[in-house]
Amino acid sequence: MAGFFKKLVDRLSGYPDDAEFDYDNEYDYEEQPAEEYDTEPGYPSFSQQERYKAPIGAEPTMQYSSVQRSAPQKVVPLKSSGEQQLVIMQPNNIQSAQRVCDHLRAGHMVICNIENVDAKIAQRVIDFISGSTYAMDGNVKPIDARAHSFVAVPRTVSLIDKELAPQQAVEYPEQYRMAR
Repeated sequence: MAGFFKKLVDRLSGYPDDAEFDYDNEYDYEEQPAEEYDTEPGYPSFSQQERYKAPIGAEPTMQYSSVQRSAPQKVVPLKSSGEQQLVIMQPNNIQSAQRVCDHLRAGHMVICNIENVDAKIAQRVIDFISGSTYAMDGNVKPIDARAHSFVAVPRTVSLIDKELAPQQAVEYPEQYRMAR
């Protein structure tokens, strides 16, 4: 009975069971000698300890580097004009906050004073300017302790705060804190 099923399977599949697919002998090929390679690597060798600096359990990261030597890169300043402009504004609505962001896109530093602005509108203005500045890789820092004045700068300008060098926490008034 087993022979019957074997013959049936062979006929339906189209291949008899004893047909082996031996492709090794079908093609004649010549072995070619292996190429000789330079035994000295084209990149600096690293010891085992230098290669695996990541702590155990950390996410693996891949770093790619080019083996080919390239010409030294030229450093080109982002803005060729040596003049920086400082704009002082009192944004009291979203339209004036948009004008602040337009100045930032133009590469100007902007000092904003929101002392005489309603607290809810001031919070929206701060959020709008902060978000736009972050999207442009800029920076926003408060100028006074009450956070009524702040400076917003584009990415071409770096802010150095000598008082807050170790990044101490700044206590903002309750009306300007984010809701949790």
